[in-house]
Amino acid sequence: MADMSTRYISPEEALDLAPGSEHYTAYVGPPDDYDFMGATQFRLLCALGLREHHRLLDFGCGSLRAGRFLIPYLKAGNYCGIEPNRWLIEDAIEREIGADQIRIKAPRFLYHDTFDCSAFDVAFDYIIAQSIFSHCGADLIARGLREFAANLMPQGLAAVTFIHPDPGEETEPSSGWIYPDCVTHPVSSIQTWIREASLHGVQIPWHHPRQTWWLLARDPARLPSDEGKRLLHGAVL
Repeated sequence: MADMSTRYISPEEALDLAPGSEHYTAYVGPPDDYDFMGATQFRLLCALGLREHHRLLDFGCGSLRAGRFLIPYLKAGNYCGIEPNRWLIEDAIEREIGADQIRIKAPRFLYHDTFDCSAFDVAFDYIIAQSIFSHCGADLIARGLREFAANLMPQGLAAVTFIHPDPGEETEPSSGWIYPDCVTHPVSSIQTWIREASLHGVQIPWHHPRQTWWLLARDPARLPSDEGKRLLHGAVL
């Protein structure tokens, strides 16, 4: 459960909290980025071809930072979210989404940290995992990517983020869940994990204030060309 001293303060008051604090806008990252990080995920998915009839998995959906845009957009039952902290979803429903929208759009949620995506019994057209692998060691990343490969449609697409080390920065092997701390992973390691999961992947230049977006697919033809990647910039004017 969240700390009651911060859980029910207003979003305006929560702007002073540190990332990882126990408030629905802060636990998932810098609270002043709550609106932007949800909107940019929605924009990216739409740019990649997401439409209302597609089935989407929001992996590590947190306090529905992206879900509050995606749930009303998708047809009923097409949004699925996995999040181990049930209170984040409960607070987002109460303070951002509303019970009527949950009733009308019928999103489905699982509350666990096992990385198992199969319980929905759905092959997803799209999977998004924003700032999940930036808090994971190699073992969890490998497990998560295998789950994505097993639960993506043959022409499905996953969008995930990683933090790359700075040039010359030494990286140490890590394992398990590292939240709220972040961990960097070299491009060579990321490419190995993608390949071992029987996936194909490319980096894209979509704007992120702290991380790098990657697209993953079972079919390499589903990934954007170099020309297509240049269009995926996500610039904020």
